[in-house]
Amino acid sequence: MKINQGLPGMLSKDGSLVDSDEMIQLLVSLGVEINTAKTLICLQIHGPSTSVQLQKRCNLRQPDVSISINQLDRLGVIEKVYTNSQGRGRPSHIYRLSVPLKQALIPFKNNAIERVSTLQSQLDRLSKISDVIN
Repeated sequence: MKINQGLPGMLSKDGSLVDSDEMIQLLVSLGVEINTAKTLICLQIHGPSTSVQLQKRCNLRQPDVSISINQLDRLGVIEKVYTNSQGRGRPSHIYRLSVPLKQALIPFKNNAIERVSTLQSQLDRLSKISDVIN
């Protein structure tokens, strides 16, 4: 599956370019919702961003950005900074990663490890059941 978001790459510690689309694809393959993966990587690349900026940069609709932000917030990997809005209406927010990307990936890695463990247990149980049938 090719995401092709057109997000710029990220610089690695050694100065080489890391493909942001590949990062998104890997996160999705681990079970992360695609919009959440896009939002996370976009915040890593562009830094603090408003909802409107995330919509444009990630090519997402506003409700999709809200859902992604809420998921990342529940995981404790972003923070919302309230800004004074001009005039009436809701206050606006700027979203930013609250931890380095490597640390932000931990909840997703742990979830994938847990799913692999569950699958392994189910495979083991299936083998035991099939052994007693034949």
